[in-house]
Parts: sequence; C-alpha cells; structure tokens
Amino acid sequence: MKNSAARPRPARRLAPALAFVALLGLGAFGAAGELAMLHRVLAAGEPSGQAEAAAPCVAPPGMACAPGFGGPLAGPPAPTATRIGVEMTNCLVGCPTFTAVFSADGRFTYVGEANVERLGDHTGRVDVGRLRQVLRLAEEAGFAELQDTYASRALDNPSSYVMVEWPEDLKVVRADGGQEPAVFWAIRELLLDLLAAAEWDE
Repeated sequence: MKNSAARPRPARRLAPALAFVALLGLGAFGAAGELAMLHRVLAAGEPSGQAEAAAPCVAPPGMACAPGFGGPLAGPPAPTATRIGVEMTNCLVGCPTFTAVFSADGRFTYVGEANVERLGDHTGRVDVGRLRQVLRLAEEAGFAELQDTYASRALDNPSSYVMVEWPEDLKVVRADGGQEPAVFWAIRELLLDLLAAAEWDE
C-alpha cells in the first residue's frame, strides 16, 4: 500500500480542488465567487512571491496595504515598447480599411481609407493604462518571436497587420482572416477595442 504522505504536494492540493469542482458541478449554475474559492484551495500554502519587509508599507493615494506586507507596493514592470499599431485591409464585400498607430503615452494617429466612419488623417487619445497592458501582453506573450506572415489560400480574405516598435527593434506581422495565431488575434482585438473607446481630437 502506497504511503499517501509521499505523494507530491500538487497532488495533495489537487484532491480537494477536484472535490470542490465536483460540488460545483452538482448545481445547474455556479455560485458567485467560485473561482476565488477554487483559487484559495489551489494556492493554500503557496508562497506569495513577495517577501515581507521591515519598512512600513507605502501605498499610493486611495489604496491600502495588505496585512503582513511592508515596503512600497511594486507594480508590474513597465513595457519597453514605444509604439504599437493595427491595420485592416479591404475586401470585395467592403471591409473597414484603416491604419491606427498608438504611442506609449496614449496618443494615436489614424488614417481611414475605406468603409469607415472617419476617412483621412485623424488623431486622438486612448486610455494609457489599458494601452500599457496591451504593450505588456505583446512583450510577455512573445510577439517578437511570431512569424512575419500567416497566409491563407482564399482569394478574398482580408488581411490585418499588427506592429510593435521598440527603441532598437521593429516587428510587423501580417495575418489573413482565420490564420491568426492567438497572440496576434488578442492584441489586434484589444487595439480595436481601444480605438472604439478613443477620444478623438475632432
């Protein structure tokens, strides 16, 4: 008979987690907060990744420090990319055709070419915090390592382009409809969402 104490720690944590998931499955609908509860089960006993410091906690205005933590509250590392852009191409049925390039400070330039509300050159501003997260996603998810082109054999398949620029590097990826890797698709859709909520200068 195997000694259960010799089982790896992840396996020990997996048993109560699976029991909890099974209980959730008994109902037609999950209870609110179920993911938070599951996280507590899975993360029980795991180190927080933040060492306690002797210095008092220093929180930004309007925020409070969690018990047991000291020193300044460190946020995620800032992205190093300086610009990011998205371009959509036309198709036989009249697809929106435009280019938008966002600077890290939230400003953007826009050129509408066809089938869009704004034609010609325009400028505006997007939420800097949300844009910074998109830049971080591009870096952390390895956008720089993507192939340059993801082509389709379809004749009338609109392409989209995503560009990320760093101080000493530039990457532009083209993907035809239906061929986009998940990282490309997520970055493009997030940029389109930012554009939809943008404040235009005109």
